[in-house]
Amino acid sequence: MFIVVLGGGVNLRGEIPKTVYQRLDKALEVYQKNLDKNPKIIVSGKYSFLYQQINQFPHYTEAEKMASYLIKNGVPKKQIILEKKSKDTIGNAYFVKKIFLKKNEKKGIIITSNFHLERVKYVFEKIFGKDYQLDFIGVKEDLPKEKEKEVLERQKKVLEKTKEILSPMKTGDHLYLTKRIYRIKYYREKRPKWVINFVAKGD
Repeated sequence: MFIVVLGGGVNLRGEIPKTVYQRLDKALEVYQKNLDKNPKIIVSGKYSFLYQQINQFPHYTEAEKMASYLIKNGVPKKQIILEKKSKDTIGNAYFVKKIFLKKNEKKGIIITSNFHLERVKYVFEKIFGKDYQLDFIGVKEDLPKEKEKEVLERQKKVLEKTKEILSPMKTGDHLYLTKRIYRIKYYREKRPKWVINFVAKGD
């Protein structure tokens, strides 16, 4: 059994958001409840592809920061798998599926934040396909009302773009992305200034 925790960004100071710590706390809870199944925790995330636009990069990956937190909270290092290649949600699903294939695993629990959940379900089900049994947990984020509204609106727009990107791909055919991931036009488009600020500074 795999428990998958999705990253949510890391800034140039090497800090990950509060919402990611909330995901990790949920993962710890799920892990403790399933010790009899010898669960492994996959922490997924490198850092955003948007760093390429400023040509600066964090010293630590999201996965490394998440793993450190889990270890400090009692999870043995051998029970943690680091996925350090993904730069967005599509990458999370693509590279995590490759780990599932390598380990011959068919079941997983995917943990993210509530505001991210709809997009995560779409992407993982599209990339993994019907041969996998995936359960999804959305963690209630602690955000001010106005901030939550802003985030939800942003997620809605990104989901629409994500569906556009993945619509030509047959469900379950992750190989479609092998030579396309991070080369699709979407990844080369100029991003709004606020995105660059969020990625680089955590603002």
